[in-house]
Amino acid sequence: MKLKSLLLFILFVSFNLHAQNKSANYQISGQVIEATTGKDIPYVTVTIQNDSAKIIKKISSDASGKFTFTVAEKKTYSLIFTSIGYSEVTKKIDVTDTKTDLSKIKMDEGIALKEVSVSVQRPLVKVDADKITYNVESDPDSHTSNALDMLRKVPLVTVNSEDEVTLNGQSNFKVLINGKSSSMMSNNFKDIIKTIPANSIKDIEVITNPSSKYDAEGVGGIINIITTKKSIAGYNGSVTAGADSRGGLNGSLYLAAKINKFGFSVRYSDSEYKNAPNSNTSERKNYLSDTYRTTNSTGSSKSSGNSSNFSGELSYEIDSLNLISSSFWGYGYTARNNSQGITNTLDINNVRSQYYESLSNGKYTYNTLSGNIDYQKTYKKPDKTFTLSYKLDNSPNTSNYETDVINTLNYSPYAQRSVRDALSREQTLQVDYYDPLSANHQLECGVKAIYRQNDSNSDTYRLNTTTNLWEYSQTKSNDLDYNQYILGAYAGYVFKLKTLTVKGGLRAEYTWNNATSKSDSVIKFSNKLQNVVPYVTFNYQVKPGRTLRASYTQRLYRPGIYYLNPYVDTSTPQYISYGNPHLKSEVSHSFELGYSTFTQKLNLSLTGRGSFTNNSIESISTVNANDVRTTTYENIGTNMNVGLNLYCSYRPNEKFNIYCNGNGSYIKMEANNGTTLSNKGYMYYGSFGARAVLWKDNSISINGNVSSPSIMLQGKSSVYFYNGVSISQMFLNKKLTLSLSVTNPFKRFMTQSYSMTDQNSIQNYEYKYETRNARFSLSYNFGKTNMEVKKARRGISNDDVKSGGSSN
Repeated sequence: MKLKSLLLFILFVSFNLHAQNKSANYQISGQVIEATTGKDIPYVTVTIQNDSAKIIKKISSDASGKFTFTVAEKKTYSLIFTSIGYSEVTKKIDVTDTKTDLSKIKMDEGIALKEVSVSVQRPLVKVDADKITYNVESDPDSHTSNALDMLRKVPLVTVNSEDEVTLNGQSNFKVLINGKSSSMMSNNFKDIIKTIPANSIKDIEVITNPSSKYDAEGVGGIINIITTKKSIAGYNGSVTAGADSRGGLNGSLYLAAKINKFGFSVRYSDSEYKNAPNSNTSERKNYLSDTYRTTNSTGSSKSSGNSSNFSGELSYEIDSLNLISSSFWGYGYTARNNSQGITNTLDINNVRSQYYESLSNGKYTYNTLSGNIDYQKTYKKPDKTFTLSYKLDNSPNTSNYETDVINTLNYSPYAQRSVRDALSREQTLQVDYYDPLSANHQLECGVKAIYRQNDSNSDTYRLNTTTNLWEYSQTKSNDLDYNQYILGAYAGYVFKLKTLTVKGGLRAEYTWNNATSKSDSVIKFSNKLQNVVPYVTFNYQVKPGRTLRASYTQRLYRPGIYYLNPYVDTSTPQYISYGNPHLKSEVSHSFELGYSTFTQKLNLSLTGRGSFTNNSIESISTVNANDVRTTTYENIGTNMNVGLNLYCSYRPNEKFNIYCNGNGSYIKMEANNGTTLSNKGYMYYGSFGARAVLWKDNSISINGNVSSPSIMLQGKSSVYFYNGVSISQMFLNKKLTLSLSVTNPFKRFMTQSYSMTDQNSIQNYEYKYETRNARFSLSYNFGKTNMEVKKARRGISNDDVKSGGSSN
């Protein structure tokens, strides 16, 4: 209670001080126009100098040339107006009243500036015709947060209490790193995204209706994470260290340099995390069995781990028209988990019919090394580009788990050890061509070939209590060899008028899989998938800064090996699962209609969306009379998802900003396999935040979000809440930054519940975990540079492997 009162007091005093300071300001406003035509000049840089020629601030006008700023004193000021393609204008003003209207400021065309520097505060969210960008670099919380914390603030992205991520209401989406696929994100997104420091990220892009140049996989769309690329001409770098209240530690190092035509940048980070113990309870009713009518389970677990990652870019400019660039990414992740549980089963008369206790401990390691090389040829014709790219991913991972079942009643005790070694290798070759045929017409096309090789060996051993030796279990072990080949081609066309832009295209993909699964028997399976995906979008500029857009496309959800493998996993006797090699690609029809407006103070985006699927892949769970739950997958879903997304940011002045982000949708899903399985309902998600600059080089921010119960074909979850507060201060001419943040300061523990039903059973699950966490970070920047490592404008982006909230 003391912590809550203190935080509320600090916020109250801080914002009141801010309001008091604001009341003493003098406001100056006006509009910049062309001298000859009277047309608005958008985004003009306005530099304000005092009577000693000292720059006291810089601002940017809005899309219609309007500007408003405040000064603290009644003085004489010089205003310098600069914009590329216009002559510089200087105007002296005497501030005598609380409000001064300069009316129209006229600028002449014809003089192109060599360089214009704009140092105004960047908006956190930018809405383009085909994507929404969240500027992580401008968020002060990035100094103490991880990438998952940033995703909570991104429009159209939802993160629930289990750290499961959905995009546009869909758990099937693709994740790219700098526009390129990452096998580690495809397979372990939920776990890995939490280990990436937010200060290594520049932007997070959300592309809900991707164009034809992107792979068609991902029903919800694409999340593209752009890592930081600091300017380099000479050298620069940064070093960061941090800690949290749970005992976690993290640090990172960044270095960049350029010598003549050769440039490079590298980044390395390392972190260690510790999660507080959590607890869970569940109850299952099985109406098919009188003996196993009610099963109650309780358990607890705790986990810890460490991760390290490094990345870099290299480039060499052969000449002004030819460029070779490459990038690499490496990641290592180790997690340790310990858990214990008690399962108690009652018959129809509430008499105990079965009982056992379980103890488990495990270690999981995941490593990946990814690299690509791009050759880019440009032409004397501006923006005309030819790109040839090659990419290689190599990802080994291992897991070791041991489970002991003891103190049993009507249940066989056992000790089991599982060892898994897997290797995933992916090679991609891609060619892209882009030609701006004229000012109104653009053409793009390309082809791509992908070869994926996956080998997985899972060996299971049971302890022989008589000999006290571990014995290999053929039936519970599985060796899988899986190869996938994908060939794709796309073509797109852009037509531009003064206020209207139309984009259209087609993408064709052909996929064939073959695999061999070895257990107590050998199963070979293969399948072939063919799809042609259209794309069209219309973008109409109502006036500068105001845009209407409409789009349609299809998105695919291609089943991965986890869903295709027919091996029957019985490692946990009460829970059996297996894949379905006959699954087809899930096809979703996606529509969007949106409006956005951007001014110096207001940033607003409103989007209506709808998606429809007739063959969605759904998990099907059933319980038999022996209380054994079996799960598999089928193309049986008919899903409809329609909704509305809103993002609004308001910045009345340079020192204060407030935003809200929300979406609501109606979901209806049915099984078309002759069963009565169905579910429907409304879902919502909302987040808010505010940021204030209270004194020089300082910022304080608050944020929070709420998520409705999620709706699934056979169940739903409970409501989820999240909030946080942070403060940062820069020193030494903004080279040194100290940051402190607290998540969920008013509630240490949170409880989430889930329910699952079918015709013969009901299961309720409750999970309690610690949410409060305090983080501290120290960051120092060094060096002086003014260029970036060049890289090819186009490259490989394999976004066709299923990823999302789970680590399947």
